Amino acid sequence: MISLVIGLSNLAIGLAYAGLGLLSVWETISLHRYRGWSRFGIGSSLMAASCGPHHLVHGWHVLQGESVSWQMLAVTLIGLPAGLTFVLLRLDTMWGGQGERLVTASPDRAAMLAGAFTIVASMLAAGVFAQHGAEALWRVVCTSASLATGTLSAESGIDSASIAFVTNVFVTVTYGMVGWYLADCQVRRYLANGIWSLSGAALTGVFFTCAQMHLIDATTQGEGWMLVFDLIGIPASVYFLWVVKLVHNDSVMDWNRRPLVGAAAAPARPSPWSGESPQH
Repeated sequence: MISLVIGLSNLAIGLAYAGLGLLSVWETISLHRYRGWSRFGIGSSLMAASCGPHHLVHGWHVLQGESVSWQMLAVTLIGLPAGLTFVLLRLDTMWGGQGERLVTASPDRAAMLAGAFTIVASMLAAGVFAQHGAEALWRVVCTSASLATGTLSAESGIDSASIAFVTNVFVTVTYGMVGWYLADCQVRRYLANGIWSLSGAALTGVFFTCAQMHLIDATTQGEGWMLVFDLIGIPASVYFLWVVKLVHNDSVMDWNRRPLVGAAAAPARPSPWSGESPQH
């Protein structure tokens, strides 16, 4: 049952990432003439090109009998509400609805939610590494070969020198930093206006849970296509983190500084940032 839930959830998350990535590519290309190239759109497309296939392959492997853990189940269930909220808001916008929602939750509730998430995330991370450490200690104590040679099979612990471990830990750090910058933007917005952005809060949760998932995946033996997409995720996450940092510092002119108002139609004259010369 656990494998079925984790497998189907990862397939759903992978399809959502892939769909959002394709939508981001289409918007970035189709709207660049009168809104300029969106660095954030390009970064989110690259991120989705890595995370979407990663979850699809992971979900397929789990359904085919790959080993799972309760930590993997917990982080999957924790990440679903934020991911579903962001996807539903995005679909609402596509279908001509309101899309964004503004929330007036008190800072105490927001702090309690963030604190609870931090405690749960810490417990999951500690549980993953403690479990592998306990397995390794048990093998050392109970296996005569381990006592004689002082060596330990790679299956009993975490291979911190493997490519899968390094790539997933790297992406854990980068996506965790992205989540931190997004959360900081939400806090500053609340301090200035007294409201929270539901899409911004959901996207913040998406990146924090994505980082948590990669931390747990670092303790598994990723191989094949999953490892390929993890390697693609390194430059994608670095670029996306760089873009989010620029937007966070308000040092880049992106779509956040050029909102589109009204129907999506090309203007009579090209915009100054499009790089095209006006026709006389």
